[in-house]
Amino acid sequence: MEARPSQPAPARVDWEAFYRDYRKPGYLAGFEIVGKLGGGAFGLVFKARKESIGKDYAVKFLKVDDESVRDAVLREIDNVALFAQVDHPNLVSIEDRGVVDGIPYVVMGYAGQETLQTRLQAGPLARAEALRWFAQAARGVQALHDHGLVHFDVKPANVFVKGDVARVGDYGLSKLVSESRNSLSFSRGTPYYMAPELLQRRGDARSDVYSLGVLLYELLYGVVPFRGDSEWEVLRKHETAAVDFPPQAEPADRALIARCLQKRPEARFANAGEVVRALGAPGALGESVAFAARPAAPTVGVGATAAAAAASARDPADSPYGMPWRREEPTPALQWFARGVFAVVEFLVTTVLTPTRFVVTVGGRGLLWLLGLPFRVLGVAAHLVGLLVALGLVVLAAVALYRAFAA
Repeated sequence: MEARPSQPAPARVDWEAFYRDYRKPGYLAGFEIVGKLGGGAFGLVFKARKESIGKDYAVKFLKVDDESVRDAVLREIDNVALFAQVDHPNLVSIEDRGVVDGIPYVVMGYAGQETLQTRLQAGPLARAEALRWFAQAARGVQALHDHGLVHFDVKPANVFVKGDVARVGDYGLSKLVSESRNSLSFSRGTPYYMAPELLQRRGDARSDVYSLGVLLYELLYGVVPFRGDSEWEVLRKHETAAVDFPPQAEPADRALIARCLQKRPEARFANAGEVVRALGAPGALGESVAFAARPAAPTVGVGATAAAAAASARDPADSPYGMPWRREEPTPALQWFARGVFAVVEFLVTTVLTPTRFVVTVGGRGLLWLLGLPFRVLGVAAHLVGLLVALGLVVLAAVALYRAFAA
């Protein structure tokens, strides 16, 4: 998709031309811009209809402040193609990208205007509903992690809700515009959902796991775990403060959130896939799953009848979305044997790979240190020369003053 077929994209950012022309036919070839959906840290979002098939899309025009930033974004925008390869029902699809009036833009699938943020603003969520939305968001992030990609800005405003499906959006965009803002909230992540290591400009899939932990906390309890009067106060709490759970928090929810919100990345789940498995959510793509606390089995007295005991079982008709309840059965010996074999294989693989990882890590850092050694030596030498020159100037000044007074 090109900006406008009749003229090349201008060499400068021209927001004045954008606001003047964006509603005109043909501004984006093949699309009619219908109206504005919203705006945020990364840009302005408009609803656009593809003229050939009448299908709706969302077009995000990225905020760039000057030509130098625009050029940096243009050099990086091709990386959006990597994210566009990920096709998952719980991700907002990326369809195309381009430049118009010097402004980079990305065309995405239309996932509606409602987000988990608007749902939370409307009132508290039931636990089952909160877990259902969270499971779908986590599976969307899992799809990115499975392809070696990291979101870096998981939050309720970036999870779109349409019907019974939640889709994660705005992935791949934070890196594009990080050079155009100085504030951390405009680069990697938003302070309320930001992993501590991102303050050192370090991060990986475990940073998304931390943000997922904050998201689950907010969905269940209506507030984020760390709050403050300033951005830096919130960030400092992410680094040092312990998580405080409300009294009604269930033990299983506490354990999952607490592990996601560990200060050290290595203490968290390795990726979103492990979070989904720990949650006990089915791994099928895109399905809406209902979660509920399992009711305690009623005490059956000696005189209770068989009919009363049968009545205490869960009715398969109550199963959500046609998924049958599975009865708990004893684990067969063959399954225990298979688990043991896999555990042994996993231990052997870890044992073999650990020395290799150590050598690669230490060797890589050692090589970088050796490459930088000449520059360190030159720096020290330059520093010494500067000191000697300064000392010489002081001596000369002293001698001149002595001679002047002696004369």
